[in-house]
Amino acid sequence: MSKTSSALIVLSAIAIGLGVPGICLYASLFYGFNFLAAAAVAFMAVLVGGGIAIVGVVQGPLGRVFDDSGRVERQRLRVLREQQRATLEELNGIVGVLGEIRDILKAVEE
Repeated sequence: MSKTSSALIVLSAIAIGLGVPGICLYASLFYGFNFLAAAAVAFMAVLVGGGIAIVGVVQGPLGRVFDDSGRVERQRLRVLREQQRATLEELNGIVGVLGEIRDILKAVEE
């Protein structure tokens, strides 16, 4: 769903930001549309297309994907650190037991 939404945002921004100015230029050249009005409409279309692109990246699915993945990655890192701490504590306990076994074996040998 996120990829579809991202594609629609990009297509909307391109269609408005490039399509409308292109149509204004075409209408001005071939149908006698007023050049000043066409320039004003084209300028506004470029601004609106840019606004759609910026809002789509910041507020839309593209912005949420980056935030959610960062939060998930931080949570995975926290869980991994907890597992590593627990493993180290178990290894410390094993080292202690092995030390006691070594001492007992040395006492038996003597």
